[in-house]
Amino acid sequence: MFSFMIFGYVWLLQTCLICCNENSTAVIQFSVPEDHHICLPCGGFDRSNVVWTHQDREVLVTKQGSYETNEDRQRYRLLSDGALCLLQLDDSDDGKYHCNQRLVAELQVLTGRDFVVSAGRTLLLPCSHSAKHKQRWFHRRGGGRREAIFTRFRNGTVKPEREGSRLSFGNDALQIQDLQPEDAGEYHCNGVLQGRVTVLTVHPEPTSIQTSSSTPSTSAVENTEVAEVKKKKEKRSENALLMVAVGGLGLMILLATGVCVLLISMKCRRKKNYRYEAQRHEDTELQPWKTSSGAAEAEASESPTLPEETIHYASLGHQNWRERPSRTPPDQDQNHVIYSSVITRPAVK
Repeated sequence: MFSFMIFGYVWLLQTCLICCNENSTAVIQFSVPEDHHICLPCGGFDRSNVVWTHQDREVLVTKQGSYETNEDRQRYRLLSDGALCLLQLDDSDDGKYHCNQRLVAELQVLTGRDFVVSAGRTLLLPCSHSAKHKQRWFHRRGGGRREAIFTRFRNGTVKPEREGSRLSFGNDALQIQDLQPEDAGEYHCNGVLQGRVTVLTVHPEPTSIQTSSSTPSTSAVENTEVAEVKKKKEKRSENALLMVAVGGLGLMILLATGVCVLLISMKCRRKKNYRYEAQRHEDTELQPWKTSSGAAEAEASESPTLPEETIHYASLGHQNWRERPSRTPPDQDQNHVIYSSVITRPAVK
């Protein structure tokens, strides 16, 4: 019973988590310079059937079992795990990407060397114009001194040189996750300037006048901020679901403990009743009974030549009377007490 309850609870929890993952819209927001490449994960469970679309309109790559379609193999490549790799990015690759009708990534293609990126996004900086296998990255804020922040060695190992760093290496570039205002400044790789980064923070909603004069880049930033707010709300819902799951597991354990205590108490009570019935049965068995009343001793003293007489009484039930052996026991309830007696005495010559 306890195992069945645990199995049912685990199945319900797993179903809720799967539904939550299917309905969630966790968006990966990348900002990547043009002419670079990036791979976007699909994140689905069925990797044999994949459909990638751009801006929810254009179908880029599809895969149905072993059959695959690709609009432009010079620009798109589908990996075995369902991820889509975009090669040689340009302005037309900017926008949202859906995998199996689910929004999974939002891409911003950066041009030139002056990059304006919203806070919270993931910025990719490739080490271009350098033939060295070892990459040494430096960061300089507001015209100050350069600071070593990251090193990638020839064998592929990496070493972040800033404490609490959000730096990593992926997609053949330096990745700065969850971009913050302190990340603004110039970035150099092996002594070559790779870009000047300006970080935009979240601003209040624009008024009607500002909306009329806003540029397309400002509207794109606002859409990005809305997506970030949605992502935070989804994280809160997932945390609430986790708390509910933990609370349900605790209640399930308490219920199972109560059931176990109840079963143990019932078993102990059953043993106690069994012992009581056994004791009662022992009290009602036939017991031998000998009497040595005063009259019998007097008769034995009057005839010393005779052997001592032997009297046996057997009773079923509890005896509650005492009489001389020569007298007949009083009438008793035949349903409860049965008396019998045997008297042996030698004949008088």
